Parts: sequence; structure tokens; C-alpha cells
Amino acid sequence: MSDNPVLDTVFHSWRTSVITTACRLGVFSRLEGCRMSAEELARDTGSVPRLLEALLDACVAMGLLRHEEEGYFNSHQSSAYLVEGRPLYLGHILEVQAREAARWDRLLDMVKTGEAPAVPDEVGEQDRVFTLAMNDLGAHDEAEALATAVDLSRCRTLLDIGCGSGIYAIAICRHFPRIDATLIDREPVLRTTNALIDASGLADRIHTRPDDMTEGAIPGKADAVLLSDSLYFDRDVSMRVLESLRAALNPGGTLIIRGYYPDPGGSESLFGALFRLNLLLSNPERIPPTVRDISGQLAEAGFRNVRRFALTERSSCFIGTT
Repeated sequence: MSDNPVLDTVFHSWRTSVITTACRLGVFSRLEGCRMSAEELARDTGSVPRLLEALLDACVAMGLLRHEEEGYFNSHQSSAYLVEGRPLYLGHILEVQAREAARWDRLLDMVKTGEAPAVPDEVGEQDRVFTLAMNDLGAHDEAEALATAVDLSRCRTLLDIGCGSGIYAIAICRHFPRIDATLIDREPVLRTTNALIDASGLADRIHTRPDDMTEGAIPGKADAVLLSDSLYFDRDVSMRVLESLRAALNPGGTLIIRGYYPDPGGSESLFGALFRLNLLLSNPERIPPTVRDISGQLAEAGFRNVRRFALTERSSCFIGTT
């Protein structure tokens, strides 16, 4: 990195392409616990040795690999973050970013014309990869931060609406062993969720149910409701969802909202601001909520004792009670 942050940002896409390509080739996973030459890696990955060597040398310059006479091997950071199957693996996030790159390349067109760039719908394998990517992001402090920031010691039941991978409910259930959770999302998402729940060892306390939070009342009652990475709707839909969630809570119940929200004029996080742009690239007509919007909507929906705080440098958390 140089002492010019603007120049570093200009060339950031080059770095991202290097790390994404190496991940897609399985370089870091293949090198875990061993050393290999460029020729050996090229043979295993079906690559051109001379060109793969240029990629590997770029990884060395970025601190992702080390190189000695015996061959290339992983750095500590690569072993932690880029080896598939590791708890903090980032490969799924890189894959989602690569798929969204074409849409970000059309940012100028979107700003000038108000039209969204055409990209394939997230279905099938893309659905699974996106769910795993959000799970990987949650594993980087987000889920643990949420579980330690909320007091659910008096709760016995939790509804996780729009649960995604289920990582936040899993973290909460680990912190509060008396809670049973029901996770709700679309059926294609829940196929991945169920596998992650089984792997967590908490399948006796965490169950799933297919449903769509925007389609009407949420069936069942709970002491706490979690809405994580989900409340990015326009105001009318958000209010309808919040009213359904309030009805799903037992008296004195707790609503927890967690997400990436901009805070214009306040302590706006860079991630929240970029996340808003990503939402607009999907649909320029939408009006993604800010932290002020969420706080106001919670109060309008009848929630009491509403408070908001920064959960991590990327995310915000809102808590309200019935």
C-alpha cells in the first residue's frame, strides 16, 4: 500500500481480480499444509504454467503467498481466510463480488439514466453461493457481536425472519441455551440453512419453516423476533412487515433488527453507503432506508424503548419492545 489512499483505491480492482482468480483456481486450498511449484499447481488447476506463475507472484507481492526454493506456500492470512472450509473463509463473498462486478461497472449508466443494469437472477447455485457468502460475512464478528450485544436471557422462543444461513440465530442459541428458534425464509435458501444447522449441532433447538415475510401475517408467537440483513424495503412494505412482526411478538417481546444502513449527516459508515448503492443498482426506483428511517418506522409501528447502536464498523443494530 502507498501513502496515497485515492491511488490505492483506483487500483483496488486489480487486487480483487488476483485474489478472486486464485480462489476460483483453488490455489490457497491446494497449498494448505504443503509447498508446490508453479508447474505442479498449473498441472493440478489446468492452467498455463507461465501465466499461473505471474498470478502466483502477484499473490506473493500482496502478502497472500510466500515463495522459497521448495515452492509456493500460504501466508497466515491466506490460511485463515482463503482456504475453503475454514471458519472465516471469504471465497463465497469473492464469488458474489465477481458476479456483481458487471453491475457496478454500469454505475454511471444507472446514475444518469435511472435504469438498473441487467444481471441474472440469483437462483439455483447462485442462491446457495449468496447464502454462504452472507454466512461468511456474519462469521467475521457480526454474529458474535449480535449475540453478545442483546440480552435475551428471559426469552424462550425466537423467530428469525429472512434468516438466510441462520448464522445469527445459531450464535444467539449458543449464547442463550434456553432459547428455541424457528427460522423462516424461502425454500431455496432453507436448503443451505438446514445443512448449516445440522453442522452446528443445534438441530434439536433450531427449526426452519418456508414463508415470505412480505406476504402477510407471520404465523406463530415468540418472545423475540430477529430481522437480520432483511429490512431494506421501501417504506410501505417496511411498515407492513414491522406491523406483522409486532403481532408475532408476545407482550413485552423484543424485536432486533440488524443490517447495513447508511447514516447521512451522522456517523455514516463507508460500508452502509456502499451497500445502499448496491441496492440501487438492483433497483434504482427503490428508496433504501437510512438509520433514521428505521428508527422512525419502529416508533410508528408501535415499538417502545427503541434504541440504535453501531454493532460493528459495518453494521447497525436496532432494538425495540412491544
